[in-house]
Amino acid sequence: MLLVIIFIAFLLRLINLNQSLWLDEAINLNNVSALGFRELMLNYSLSDFHPPLYHLVLKTWVNFFGNSEISARAHSIIFALGSILFVYLIGKKLYDAKTGLISALLLATAPLHVYYSQEARMYMLAAFLTTVSVYFFLSIFEKDKLYNWLGFITSTALVLYTDYLPYLIIPVYILYLIIIKRQTSRHTLISFIPAFSIIVILLVPWLIILPKQLQVGLSVAAAFPAWASVVGSGSLKDFFLSFVKFTIGRISNDNNLVYALIFTPVGCFVAFLSLLSLFRISPKRSFIYLWFLMPLVLAFVISLYVPVFSYFRFIFILPAFYIIWASAINIINWGLPTRTLLAGALTVNLTATFIYLVNPRFQRENWKEAVAYVTSRADKYTITLFESEHPAAPFDYYNRGKVQAQGTLEGLNADREYIKKRLSNLLDQKSKIYLFQYLSPLTDPQGLVFQEITSLGFNNTYTKNFNGVGFVYEFAR
Repeated sequence: MLLVIIFIAFLLRLINLNQSLWLDEAINLNNVSALGFRELMLNYSLSDFHPPLYHLVLKTWVNFFGNSEISARAHSIIFALGSILFVYLIGKKLYDAKTGLISALLLATAPLHVYYSQEARMYMLAAFLTTVSVYFFLSIFEKDKLYNWLGFITSTALVLYTDYLPYLIIPVYILYLIIIKRQTSRHTLISFIPAFSIIVILLVPWLIILPKQLQVGLSVAAAFPAWASVVGSGSLKDFFLSFVKFTIGRISNDNNLVYALIFTPVGCFVAFLSLLSLFRISPKRSFIYLWFLMPLVLAFVISLYVPVFSYFRFIFILPAFYIIWASAINIINWGLPTRTLLAGALTVNLTATFIYLVNPRFQRENWKEAVAYVTSRADKYTITLFESEHPAAPFDYYNRGKVQAQGTLEGLNADREYIKKRLSNLLDQKSKIYLFQYLSPLTDPQGLVFQEITSLGFNNTYTKNFNGVGFVYEFAR
């Protein structure tokens, strides 16, 4: 049954795997293709605001399998399938085999898990390593053996080299040790002191670089305050929206009232499962609730000072979310109530997953078609402009030098005099312009680039909209 579940998960994640790369994926791929391992670790990681492990993994992968959309994302599917396997093992360890299977099935069909299984970013690697770390952590209490300690130390250190929010699994471990200290041998509890010490020692090489990375990140945030709303603001709305996204993934509706009405019955069902799961809680099983809730609360507090709170950064707690569901579904012997609850949970998952997989609106930024549109209509007198310092990375990825492309801003701010001088030089002897609106509400909210192009005698002859990319304005004179 577990193999069937993993196979279903694999098939779901193959659908539309070749959809267009979005900004962060393209930035990653362009850099891992151009830079060496040392440069990725010491230079690129500073501006990417993540630890370096995923970049090194991605470079190794594309060196062997290429950097197409499918090959660049394929390793994320492998990590996703691994996380499903370990969720089964964790569910089985804390509850029973049936709960483990239900947990695996729910994670296999989870819309948010499917989405990030198809992305060339670090979130699925972090989720996989977190489940491995949790598995070995819990195994230590059953068998205080060297291989469990080695598995725990290694996987936890690798998690900390992958992404920053999973660092919040450490407070979860510490609080859990306090909760179960009376049910645990003193020798085992004391042994966690050298274990955590070794993890810190393994992390020291990156901790030396971390202050510099943090300094770069804070300077960018100070120079570009609007970016905080994109990378994750600490608002109650974002906090509660996370529970919605965990449940139905990235599907949404522009009308907030309609969105709320659609989600309300689903939310009530999930709330019912959460309450029902409490009937199976115990000190040992409290770990699942700590794993799910504690990182959310701590990250929310941190985001009041540093913008880090975005639901997609919490893929590493999704396994706990679905183990909670599974514990409620399997609260009684297999029968009509259990089958009904499972059918309801699968209906929620598969409906949201299906909507994402078949509706381009909920998929990634459609740079592939946007670039094809420009390159098919361009000639030697054409230039493509961006309201940023450089062309967007996905444009470079798909363009591959076919059409001249330039940024129009200096740094992150739109300065009228600089734009005027910049465009005066760029547009000499050009008869056609394609201006990408992408991120302009953040970088050029006054529309200075558009205004200056018009003042130079160009007319907006056509405008086309691409999903996630925004408007592409065609100018001619």
